[in-house]
Amino acid sequence: MSKKFNIAVDAMGGDNAPEKVLAGINLFFKENKKHDVNFNLYGNESDIKKTINKYKNINKNNSKIIHAPDKVPGNVSVRDAIKLGKKTSMWMSIESVKNGESDIVVSSGNTGALLVISKLILKMIEGLDKPALAGIWPNFKNFSIVLDLGANVECSDKNLVEFSIMGSELYKAIYNKDDVIAGLLNIGSEEIKGNEQIKNAHIKLEESKNLNFNYRGYVEGNEIKNGEVHVIVTDGFTGNIALKTAEGTANFITTEIKQSFSKSFFSKIGYIFSYFAFKEIKKKLDPRRYNGAIFLGLNAPVIKSHGGADAYAFYNSLDLSFRILNGSLINKIKKNFINNNVK
Repeated sequence: MSKKFNIAVDAMGGDNAPEKVLAGINLFFKENKKHDVNFNLYGNESDIKKTINKYKNINKNNSKIIHAPDKVPGNVSVRDAIKLGKKTSMWMSIESVKNGESDIVVSSGNTGALLVISKLILKMIEGLDKPALAGIWPNFKNFSIVLDLGANVECSDKNLVEFSIMGSELYKAIYNKDDVIAGLLNIGSEEIKGNEQIKNAHIKLEESKNLNFNYRGYVEGNEIKNGEVHVIVTDGFTGNIALKTAEGTANFITTEIKQSFSKSFFSKIGYIFSYFAFKEIKKKLDPRRYNGAIFLGLNAPVIKSHGGADAYAFYNSLDLSFRILNGSLINKIKKNFINNNVK
């Protein structure tokens, strides 16, 4: 018999909350009738109750409202977010994981506040220095895990090795695949390329004997899309630039295609014949399908949904949280760091 998972949700985080949160949960139950999941909803009880009744798939048997009188605004500093105290929906949802009332937390709230408060409450896994923000990227074959996407501007070679191990376990948990290939993002494939941190991490990974993945070596930016490497590892500064560049490029392509097919009568006719092909492209590049970045390195998993996520995007972050729990991610990460003495 499978375990019932309890997912804590910051119901007041991000734009259009709690509406989009409840709509996302409703879609989750609609699409996953066999999943044994309970949602702990942290937020203003009055606001949640005003909206929840119109969603038929949410009921008292699968969701519980826990009143949180305050919320963390999206535009406040981390310091001010902490000053708001322990009665915010973000703080209470994270604390429920620490107290064993929930197994994972999902929030569309302030990214910096979520990271700092999560680290403050849940603590780092023993032996790890820094958490990493990991995301799912589409490629020609399927999907890749890319980390760090901005949690750390600077990373040591030890951090990069740790990210490789955590990212590989994340890929296994999400996609139920054991044969994982990981690589370090670099400016070239030659041994002399890269800064000292990358070079030292490369040497450590090549010399390690108990890795939970196959180490590919260096990966250049134009190779990410190929899908030959499942886990791409870099520092948060480089990773965040790569993320924003990829998002901008995807938006440019879809916008340019849309404009090209509306320029003339003949281009519109061409669009009719190409409709299903371009519909598939749009689906592949839809960022809502990949919503949900994961803070790795903490004693419990934390999912950051995009602040502007709609119901479909938020649903995907919930589906991601279920797969992470079902894959026993945190236990496997801890086990790997017992087996790998990273220095």
